[in-house]
Amino acid sequence: MRLWIAAAAMLTGAALAQTAGDLRDLSVGIASTQLPTEGYFAFACGSDGGTPLEPVDDWTDFRRCARDRATGLYEVYYEYDDESEYTQRMLADVLGDGERLGARPFYGTRVAGHPVVLSVLFDEAGVAQAIRAVTDQRADVSSRRNAYLLRVAIMNSYGPDGWACTDTPLAQGETAVGQFFVNSRCEKSVGPRRMVVEAHLYRKAGQTGFDRAGDEVEGDFVSVGRWEIWNSAR
Repeated sequence: MRLWIAAAAMLTGAALAQTAGDLRDLSVGIASTQLPTEGYFAFACGSDGGTPLEPVDDWTDFRRCARDRATGLYEVYYEYDDESEYTQRMLADVLGDGERLGARPFYGTRVAGHPVVLSVLFDEAGVAQAIRAVTDQRADVSSRRNAYLLRVAIMNSYGPDGWACTDTPLAQGETAVGQFFVNSRCEKSVGPRRMVVEAHLYRKAGQTGFDRAGDEVEGDFVSVGRWEIWNSAR
């Protein structure tokens, strides 16, 4: 576990800037018609970090999507226009067997090295109120294992001081992974934006890490990182 934390500590603000440059092109507090579309693709209705739903044309198509249950906002999923992603998809189409090639959908979209599901949330007037990044639960086990460490890169990038954090105890039936669990939510105001980061690492009720024969079950845990950039005016 210490190795996971040490590796994440190396993701400084500079590293975040390199991997999240496309994310920084977007802004909250502006209309959907003002958001750039060049460099983004695969627009669809979002599902709070889950699989993308109905395809849409671009940001301005937000009203075709159902409202996010937690916020009441319209959520539009998107991906980065990543050249290496296109190359992988082309090879998979030409040579077949995409899994053997390591070519999986949505893997070109990363923040601080973590595969993520990205979306923008709009109000009824079409103003972007939030940008959401949730670590992709379809990623390989090694990526999922470190997903909760996304918060380290985000918090270092915006300065380690000034974060208001709440650590929540595990619910009944939930257990630590080994001797360790994380269930944390932190907020910080940065100019006209409110940053929210969450980190979760634990086993849900029924998850033990082992099957009935006593063999280890790979990936039998919850590890999630979440980063939301909110319009402070909301």
